[in-house]
Amino acid sequence: MDQDDSCRGRGRNKCFWTEDEVHILIQVLQSMACDPSWKTNSGFKSNYMSEVLKRILDIMPNFTKKVTPHLESKIKWLKSKFHCIIDMLRESGCQWNDVEQKIACEKQWFDSYCQTHKEANGMWDFKFPYLNQLEYYWNSWSRI
Repeated sequence: MDQDDSCRGRGRNKCFWTEDEVHILIQVLQSMACDPSWKTNSGFKSNYMSEVLKRILDIMPNFTKKVTPHLESKIKWLKSKFHCIIDMLRESGCQWNDVEQKIACEKQWFDSYCQTHKEANGMWDFKFPYLNQLEYYWNSWSRI
């Protein structure tokens, strides 16, 4: 194993996103969700990631991330957190705190919820400032 291989692996060499980059990504996804040339009933047309990258580069020319794996993984992360929060908010006993941008519920309720919803682990006291922005984007389709 050479030295480069020892630096690779799960959790290493992660790509970090700035707040500006995330907001631009969400802005581009929202604009594409309104664009009939890209939107379909179940999501986007094929090859939409290339268009996302193109639109991001139009706004932020110094953007250095790639479609694979950077854009794909960030969109997957946003989607998983969004749907996890939305699922919790559908339950009695959980609300959204707009000021703190996180769920508001009793710790006991959350622990009980996590026993049957493993994807919710780690969401206690988790700030997610993108919920309102992503609501139109992902709620316009039923679970793409």
